[in-house]
Amino acid sequence: MSRLELIARGGGWQLIDAGKLSFWFPERDKALETITMMADARSLLHGMPTSVHAENDTGEVELIASFG
Repeated sequence: MSRLELIARGGGWQLIDAGKLSFWFPERDKALETITMMADARSLLHGMPTSVHAENDTGEVELIASFG
């Protein structure tokens, strides 16, 4: 399963894709919207089950969505 993870970093939000740093977003809501679409597309177009995880206000990483 592919995993997209959003963590707080550098005054914004960093996307980690399969353990590698990828995009940086200034706003959490826009980041989650974009990453969720990426996960859905990855599942639909490539047949790869993909989950979205994000750090919450207490610093814990939680499952947000899962596709495939």
